[in-house]
Amino acid sequence: MIPIKRLPAPDVLSRNEERWRTAFLEERARDPQKRPSSKQYAHPDIVSTLEAMSHHKCFYCEQSTKQTQREVDHYIDVAEDPTRAFTWENLYLSCWECNHRKQPHRAIPATCCVDPCAPDAQPSAHLMFEKELIRAREGSAQGLATIKKYKLDRKDLDHKRLKQLQLFNEALVRIKDAQIADGRKDMNENEKAVLRSFCQPDFPFSLMFKVHLEQHRL
Repeated sequence: MIPIKRLPAPDVLSRNEERWRTAFLEERARDPQKRPSSKQYAHPDIVSTLEAMSHHKCFYCEQSTKQTQREVDHYIDVAEDPTRAFTWENLYLSCWECNHRKQPHRAIPATCCVDPCAPDAQPSAHLMFEKELIRAREGSAQGLATIKKYKLDRKDLDHKRLKQLQLFNEALVRIKDAQIADGRKDMNENEKAVLRSFCQPDFPFSLMFKVHLEQHRL
């Protein structure tokens, strides 16, 4: 999870939000189980803007949405607040797994978790990694709630993070070999840039690499 800056609402949402919400609430008054139309809140223009915000990554787990099924998630569940079904600030991009496996509001409210879109979001203050395994930093309550709500410690994510970490370690070995061959103790700037590229916002699991770079004092 990384801090995400929200872009302006897409035109299709700005034009239709009030009408869509009014119609949905009228339908929900007749049928309390009624869900909003994904053709509306997950309109291609809305998805495209969310993907631009997150660099084509799930807002929660950071896996690439180019390689897995992605969906538009309601940060505050529709069941909890149907009036926010089409509110731009309540729409997040999620992989299928984080959206469908997350704990419901009654079990773990989103307000108890790290919000990547909060103006002062600092996921790294609450989440850390031991190799590919995600942990709450210093027992952070928000970190623990975030991991539990979105199940960020599930095995499929451990496997995907491990594969990316192996690429990082391979790059690190090549750099160490070059240092030995050149008789150098320190990395040069190009070598540091190679490692730092892993924690760029558009790289999958970039928070994990930020933590590892800190450990390497880079």
